Amino acid sequence: MIKYSAAASSLSPSATLELSARAKALAAEGRDIIALSAGQPDFPTPAPIVQAALDAIAAGKTGYTASTGIPELKRAVATSWSARRGLEWSPSEVIVSCGAKHSLANLIAAAVSPGEKVLLPRPYWVSYPEMVKASGGVPVFTGGELDADEIIRAASEGAVGVLLNYPSNPAGTVPSASEMKDIAEAVASTNMWVISDDIYEDLSYLDGSVPHILDFRPDIADRTVVVSGVSKTYAMTGWRIGFALGPKEWVRLSGLIQAHSTSNPCSISQWAALAAVQGAAENERLGMLDSFSERRDICYNLLSEIDGLETVKPDGAFYVFPRLLSDPDRLDTQRFCGELLNTKGVAAVPGSAFGSEGHLRISFAASEENIREGISRLAEFLHGRLRT
Repeated sequence: MIKYSAAASSLSPSATLELSARAKALAAEGRDIIALSAGQPDFPTPAPIVQAALDAIAAGKTGYTASTGIPELKRAVATSWSARRGLEWSPSEVIVSCGAKHSLANLIAAAVSPGEKVLLPRPYWVSYPEMVKASGGVPVFTGGELDADEIIRAASEGAVGVLLNYPSNPAGTVPSASEMKDIAEAVASTNMWVISDDIYEDLSYLDGSVPHILDFRPDIADRTVVVSGVSKTYAMTGWRIGFALGPKEWVRLSGLIQAHSTSNPCSISQWAALAAVQGAAENERLGMLDSFSERRDICYNLLSEIDGLETVKPDGAFYVFPRLLSDPDRLDTQRFCGELLNTKGVAAVPGSAFGSEGHLRISFAASEENIREGISRLAEFLHGRLRT
């Protein structure tokens, strides 16, 4: 009998992918399903990016590339993000991977040894704890949103690193400048490394850029890695291109892991991503951002009118994370979302998947019609439960 890896056996399924698969299966059976669970834009990839891919195919750029990405894309990422953050990254400090999730997995595998603790602010993206566990590490969680006290406490209890994600998935949280400054100062006072997952950085509805830890303490760049990509910003989720910028040795080790697992990301997708990074679709990007901003307002306003929900307006990403005001003893958002899908045909993601039982993640990466209808059905479902 095979004795399977303890690390692999400890992993939980991705709640977002699992629920999306269930919704698609029901839709395939002919059910009227409204998916407010999607973690991807509902727009087509902009035409200039598609054309760059077609040009790459026509030019025969369909073979293996360097395992860490084509030099042209690594240079473009280094140039763009150096300007964005006011730092100086070289192409040798960039790795291109099969999506930002792949970048994160490589980086965590390169940095975490068995038994080491990694601090994850709550609510966290579903895959963070599983990535830490897959590397033999131990995820530790904040009591609520991250602050300086949580960082100092975690460091004193042996945490070797912290994973940041702003704007956040699932809540769309963006810290204020003063909050981020406090976080940066606290991290700087420890020896913890930082992974900053910035995949939603261009989906902000605030004036100005999203405050970043390196804005306040650029001196910790030697133990900080920035992760981003083209998936959310340019409606390129299926193209599977993400990238990371960080300390050369951390990037090198991540590259070794990638070379012996997936090798290079799709060659054609890399040439398409290059067009995106170089600004070929800026008008389309801004148009999508405007649409998301309008949908955010619609989604938030509708959810705010529902009795039994407490809703905070998100500052970024494309999710709202309302809290159910039910009897705590009755709360089981996994079951709640299952019943909502089965009885009303609405797919939402349970907050328990993000370490925040009692919440729901509602995506507004959907048409206005589906947002309105889906939230109407959610209200009916909630009111029916409140009457029982």
